[in-house]
Amino acid sequence: MNICRPKRPWRPVPAVFIIAVAALLPAVSSLGAETQFSGELKPEVIFNIPGGRGYTDTPLNPNNEWGIDDVMLRNQIDLKVKSSGETAAMDLWFQVNQYPMADLLIGSAGIAEALDPTNLGGPPSYSAAVADLFYIADPYIFSLDILRASVSWAPTDSLKLTFGRQSFLNGYGYGWNPVDLANPPKTPTDPGAYVRGVDALTVQYDPAAWLTAKAYGALPSLGFAWGYEDILVGVEITVYASAVEFMLAGLWGGAESSGDEYDLYPHAGAAGFFMDIAGVGIYGEASVHSRSRRNFAYADGSGTDIAGGPVFSALAGLEYYFPSGLAASAEYFYNGEGWTASDRRDYVAGLEALASGGGITGEFSALYTPTYFARHYILANLTIPRYAVEATFNVNAIVSPDSGAIILTPNASFNLNYEGTLVSEIWYSGQFSLNGGGDNEADLAPVAHSTWLNLRYYF
Repeated sequence: MNICRPKRPWRPVPAVFIIAVAALLPAVSSLGAETQFSGELKPEVIFNIPGGRGYTDTPLNPNNEWGIDDVMLRNQIDLKVKSSGETAAMDLWFQVNQYPMADLLIGSAGIAEALDPTNLGGPPSYSAAVADLFYIADPYIFSLDILRASVSWAPTDSLKLTFGRQSFLNGYGYGWNPVDLANPPKTPTDPGAYVRGVDALTVQYDPAAWLTAKAYGALPSLGFAWGYEDILVGVEITVYASAVEFMLAGLWGGAESSGDEYDLYPHAGAAGFFMDIAGVGIYGEASVHSRSRRNFAYADGSGTDIAGGPVFSALAGLEYYFPSGLAASAEYFYNGEGWTASDRRDYVAGLEALASGGGITGEFSALYTPTYFARHYILANLTIPRYAVEATFNVNAIVSPDSGAIILTPNASFNLNYEGTLVSEIWYSGQFSLNGGGDNEADLAPVAHSTWLNLRYYF
């Protein structure tokens, strides 16, 4: 089966939150709100270089089912509308994307979640965790994402209510955030990439300058219809001191059941801290989930399953900002939901079994998530601003010592005008295997190296 073949129609937009925003917008405007419009246009060209076996002779992409080409285009448009008054505000943010299928194979865990693992053997369907509207045309995915659509009201200085699609991204890690329980995972190869918001009602209470408490009820990003039993309930408490910040978080997953093997929101608890010692930032995060959110694969390709029992993940990191503006950070991430060597070998065997039997299913494809694939990861990042030439250089390296993979994503950005509204970027993404065992991210990826050139116009 060619997993890119079906042409899927546009889905109706989940309208509940857009309607709510539209209904409340006059109320925001009546409070003397100031409305701001802004956006970003980003055309990009991608040059792919296949691995040693080419695009087609790989377990994950037999016969080039993903439709990867040497040169591919990607376009993105962002439109933001923000309106704020003395006690109320509105945030609306649309994003139109054109994703090459190759993106699924060079480091984007968030896009990989689009493949619905419950649809074994059938054409791929897509989750609201990634987009609200999807259309597939080989070899691209076109999407309209509603990243933010929320209204907030602050009846007092210490109390704030926010309703709609909003940002829940939190934590202190640069590449990973175990303490972030509600959001889809971000991509460590591009930590600055925008993350879709979560549909929720949030109550934030700030009784003192040193304390913030937040409680929310959220909808799972699993589709377009829910029952009351699916609603997620979460809490976050952050304590601030002079040089220390400490966070506690908890999530009560919706309708958790041992019979639901694809539950992406199990019950979870997490804690994190950040402290500044002589200018050095030291931080850590840890989480415990009642079970894994990631399946393991059967070696015969017959399907996948999920391991029971609690799962522990943790992160530790350091960062330092030099007087020159140079910034450096290093992190270690223990991914309790990652695979052991035996799990990875079973996955490769399952891919090979499916390829020989007719094609890779969406269920197996969605399990390829670089930088979340193994148990142990080490990240090093260096940002070098060069003010004299209006440029910023960034070097990002991720190593998985247990699977033997290295992912490098250096990039540079250049301001092309004095206003800073036109920026040019160049990225490189390279995956390297240290052991050639055939069971890590680099061995599986048909695209070994890519270069991206883009222009960003801010308006």
